[in-house]
Amino acid sequence: MRLNRAVSIGIFFLLLGSTFQAVEPGPSKTAVWAAAGRAVGAKNPDSRQRNPDYLAIKFLGPRERALLPDYPMEALDLDYEASMAQLGHQLAVAVHTFRTKAFDVALLDALKDGARQVVVLGAGFDSRGYRFQPQLSGARFIEVDYGPTQEYKKQRVRDILGALQQNVLYVPMDFTKDSFLAQLTQAGYSEREKAFFLWEGVTYYLPESAVKDTLHFVRDHSAAGSRIAFDYTLSTDRNLNNPQGFGARWGEPWLFGFPDRGAAAYVRREGLDVMSDTLAIENICIARVRE
Repeated sequence: MRLNRAVSIGIFFLLLGSTFQAVEPGPSKTAVWAAAGRAVGAKNPDSRQRNPDYLAIKFLGPRERALLPDYPMEALDLDYEASMAQLGHQLAVAVHTFRTKAFDVALLDALKDGARQVVVLGAGFDSRGYRFQPQLSGARFIEVDYGPTQEYKKQRVRDILGALQQNVLYVPMDFTKDSFLAQLTQAGYSEREKAFFLWEGVTYYLPESAVKDTLHFVRDHSAAGSRIAFDYTLSTDRNLNNPQGFGARWGEPWLFGFPDRGAAAYVRREGLDVMSDTLAIENICIARVRE
């Protein structure tokens, strides 16, 4: 039986928080892994190939690094060549650089097109609210995440920047009692203003019902011209539903992949217009709410 929308999107956030430590919540291992990939890429001396997330390394203190004991995380403190020699092939550095740049461009393009609110779904260690403060002037930047995970992120932001930034709003979600729309609205979100939804590094961890219902939420509760950008894998990916696959060994299995020709036709069937669907080093789709 198909899950209702609140429960289905709730699964999205519960999965994001599924790797908490028993006593004190912390980040997921895949969030640390992705940040490490961005951190190594940010060391690249070639500015054309460099990952622009210069804050990623700052989120990776001793506690975060300890979550990945199978990786030589001390390599994060080495220069680019040495870091790549030890970690590059394990962290998919090029993939994370491509993804970071693509979503950075998508964010800035949406702002130029009139988006006045940015909603990051499953924010994790996303740093765009801090890296793009000048460009975000006059816009609401909303990070949505499972409550305990978000509190951990907020403390790390205080550690790194000295204080929480006024332009970043935090929406904790407890789907046993909270309404997604009500929580967003309470943070200042408006269904009448253009929005940009960023959904990075999430879709493969969700059941298909949660993917569909998230697309429907954007379709039904945002102004015409609003956008959503997300990355994804294909249904033939050998990591899907594979207990030996990537993420599964960390308790974060991959559950869903889009049809082999990409996400475009699927997203159109769910009621959104597709602006681009790139199948490259990373698959990225950008869709828009119909006028």
